[in-house]
Amino acid sequence: MDLRMLVPVFGILLVMIPVAGLTFGLTLHLAVKPFVETLARALRESGKAEGEQMTGQILLLREELESLTQEVRELRGVHEFDQKLMASRAAPAPRP
Repeated sequence: MDLRMLVPVFGILLVMIPVAGLTFGLTLHLAVKPFVETLARALRESGKAEGEQMTGQILLLREELESLTQEVRELRGVHEFDQKLMASRAAPAPRP
């Protein structure tokens, strides 16, 4: 291989490497960037939807907790009433 043979090869490479780099860069910019932006937007929106769904679930759980707390209070009152009734039946009635 002669040095005269390498000069045209390096000359072609000198032109082709920047052209290939620009082509690759433009391809990434024009093809991949919109895909990545769309993917990021979709992930961001799904996060918001999950957040809204979680907020709704938390509100429902709070309402259920308040309802159960009220039912427990009512059951305690009924239980105390039953205890008083049972105590009054167990105590002997005074005879006149």
